[in-house]
Amino acid sequence: MPQARFNDPVRALGLAKRFGTVRAVSRIDLNVAPGEALGLLGPNGAGKSTTLSMLTGLRAPDAGEILIFGHRAGSPQARALTGATPQLVGFPDQLSPREILGYAAARYRVRARIDKLAACFGLERIVDRRVAGFSGGEMRRLALALAFVGEPRLVFLDEPTTGLDGAAQEGFQEVARDFVAKGGSLVLTSHHWDEIEAVCDSITLVDRGETVLEGRIGDIRKRASVSRLTFSLPPETVPPEWMQAVHDGARWHSECADSDKTLRRMVHEALPFHGLTVAPLDLKDVINRIRREETGP
Repeated sequence: MPQARFNDPVRALGLAKRFGTVRAVSRIDLNVAPGEALGLLGPNGAGKSTTLSMLTGLRAPDAGEILIFGHRAGSPQARALTGATPQLVGFPDQLSPREILGYAAARYRVRARIDKLAACFGLERIVDRRVAGFSGGEMRRLALALAFVGEPRLVFLDEPTTGLDGAAQEGFQEVARDFVAKGGSLVLTSHHWDEIEAVCDSITLVDRGETVLEGRIGDIRKRASVSRLTFSLPPETVPPEWMQAVHDGARWHSECADSDKTLRRMVHEALPFHGLTVAPLDLKDVINRIRREETGP
């Protein structure tokens, strides 16, 4: 983990949390620098949401230390510098997005840029409608706008695009990248691996409450510089055993470190393939490959 500075957006060391006999989080360290986007990854129940709840001050850790820009997590000073979107959201039915955003801006003591936020998150046509009757996607877009209304320097986003269509997801990614490019920092959990790679610079992978992999995405990709060959074969034809190819019912897939060398051998052995594509592994597959290599068979 990079060396933390006292005024970094997030500095967390040795976080641990239990719920009765269940160990939700143990021995998690996190550091987020200014202008950095961190993706917090892991399977369901890995401790991601519990970790975010401690970082935002909603839950106190049983052990460990958390500082947000040098302030205790959950303190008025920390809250004034942060925004957040939780997994579950709800708003008073009788209020409109304009009223909700305006109230939040007043609490942060900033000038509300409601029309700009509404445009960023696709709320223009419903900004003056009552929330009653909003779809799940509309509620989610309002929750995202609310995370940014206080002009925060750090944003926590827990599964932010759940329930959003593809266009809205892309719109969020654009807003998030622009926020980071201007010096903001964010911590993002998501089951969408392409979203993590589109927004984040670094990742921390947790499993069973512990950190199992961390680093910058570019560096992690270099650790598993592998391509995936996808191709079709005539019926009753199978790839040679050395390719270790797998079949998904329609196409064959094979991973290799040197795609040119593999392709030359396929041609030399007269394998009757067609429709060949070569692409880098998805981030999820890269991480799975690294973990398999680290833990062994």
